[in-house]
Amino acid sequence: MPDGFLSKNQAEVALDLVDKYLEFASEEERAKYREADAYFGLFERAYRLILETAEKGEKPPTGFKA
Repeated sequence: MPDGFLSKNQAEVALDLVDKYLEFASEEERAKYREADAYFGLFERAYRLILETAEKGEKPPTGFKA
């Protein structure tokens, strides 16, 4: 199976989204998500965003909302 964006399931896309978000975030922002629970919460928000977007058939908003 190819390792491309279209071959990934929604959870894998959410994980990639979180990784990219943290890659470009400030050090202060990355520090917030060093603990497993906080990181998992960020992943949950990304996953929920992807699911909601898929249901509505819309483009996702930019950024994360707390």
